[in-house]
Amino acid sequence: MKKFWKNVEVIEISDNHFEIHLDNKILKTPMKKDLLFANIYIAKEISKEWDVDEKIIKPDNMIFYGLLSTAIDRIKLSRDSYIKDMIAFVDTDLTCYRSEKPFDLIELQRKSWDPVISHIQSYTGEKINTCQGIMPLSQNKVLLSKLNVFIDKFSDQQISALHRMTYITGSIFISICALKGDILKSEAFTLSFLDEIWQAENWGIEEDAETKRDAISRELNKVISFAELLRN
Repeated sequence: MKKFWKNVEVIEISDNHFEIHLDNKILKTPMKKDLLFANIYIAKEISKEWDVDEKIIKPDNMIFYGLLSTAIDRIKLSRDSYIKDMIAFVDTDLTCYRSEKPFDLIELQRKSWDPVISHIQSYTGEKINTCQGIMPLSQNKVLLSKLNVFIDKFSDQQISALHRMTYITGSIFISICALKGDILKSEAFTLSFLDEIWQAENWGIEEDAETKRDAISRELNKVISFAELLRN
């Protein structure tokens, strides 16, 4: 996208309601809906995404803008489909599939992932099954139903963040814990890529893989930062 504006400004239009203006034009979503903010912190972060020196703007770098726009343009009208999409990750959640060897990796997974499982069990009141190996695992249908009800209580903005986190991490359980603040932002990436990081530490780092992980880590941290600001 070619930059056509010079000035970016956050405008308070009423008590605790804000707009972003690009050269006096109101910033809108990709579907041309008004981008209104009830959170000054998120408004300021989005204004930073648009207030850059580059002549060509990369939409992929506008994490906050993308998350809020998705909430307004899509999730508001299709909450059920987004929740269903995330629930589909439950049976393949990486925290449920444990290694059969070596012992130190088994222990690392147990110490790292068991607390995540415990948090989700406390939220749903249902036991979560885990296994060693890669054979398909099916969770209790009651767990899926209760998890659906639990997620449906989140705001559209929270669901937007949770949906993106789930696709980044491959774990709906880790993503919920990150959204709720049960784990630190600095822990989320490590928990999500535990096996890869362990292999790199024990068998050596592949430069391409490391570069890819760094990019994923930056994106995940931005999404979690968005979720953290929603709690303010």
